[in-house]
Amino acid sequence: MHKPTRQFVFQRVYDMAALVEDCVANEESLSEIDWNDPEVLLGLGKFRKISLLHRYIYAMIAVEHRSEYRKDADMYEVEEIAGIEALFDAYGISYLPYDRFVPAVPAARATSRAEDPFYQWFLSQESQFEMVWEKLTDEAFHLLFGNRAFLLKFNRTVAQHLRSHAVAIPAECIGSDRRIRRQPLPVWTRGAVFYRDHGRCVLCQVDLSGLLSTDRSDHFDHMVPLSNWGTNDPCNIQLLCEHCNLRKASGEPITGNRYSAWWS
Repeated sequence: MHKPTRQFVFQRVYDMAALVEDCVANEESLSEIDWNDPEVLLGLGKFRKISLLHRYIYAMIAVEHRSEYRKDADMYEVEEIAGIEALFDAYGISYLPYDRFVPAVPAARATSRAEDPFYQWFLSQESQFEMVWEKLTDEAFHLLFGNRAFLLKFNRTVAQHLRSHAVAIPAECIGSDRRIRRQPLPVWTRGAVFYRDHGRCVLCQVDLSGLLSTDRSDHFDHMVPLSNWGTNDPCNIQLLCEHCNLRKASGEPITGNRYSAWWS
């Protein structure tokens, strides 16, 4: 089956992925997601290509940058601003260069961080910054979706948030046990997980591709079981063989930490 490709720039994306990894253990960071958004809530119960992880990555990038730009506006000098403009250029986003921006409050009269010329420039170009953050989100997701240890940590944190907060999951997605109801996996989810896990059970590494053996069946497992407040988010799915899936069942959330090497 032909898999589509995406063009990525990978400018500062490793920094953004590290930022998200640092935040994910803190359940309170999930409060930055808009839990009143119907699409967010529906995505907990039904598989969506814009995953909860996409939304979380974007929220962490946006919160971090908005805070930094306001708090440290006076620290941004020529070199730092040139780095930001290089991001706009790399992603093909039109913007007003800083050296052509005329601030409403001149630097000599600025009395607060909010009036700093750099922060005024940021506010004037905020929609362009948001476009950059969307690009960084897509690329950070590309990296983090391949890191099952991170995905397990993320899904544990999401489960804890759902367990301890009154999140209004749509009634159509909830079962009789008040947990999220199992849904059929879309073809695109099965394909993404199968390719990510290289057609092998992530726990025992048995081949499930059908190339080496035809008597193995693949099972798509929720890393954090639905009974433990797991979700039907594509980032909560992994590939297991029948034996490992039955052994895991609805027990402790677990994943494998073995990956195919480029060479050996």
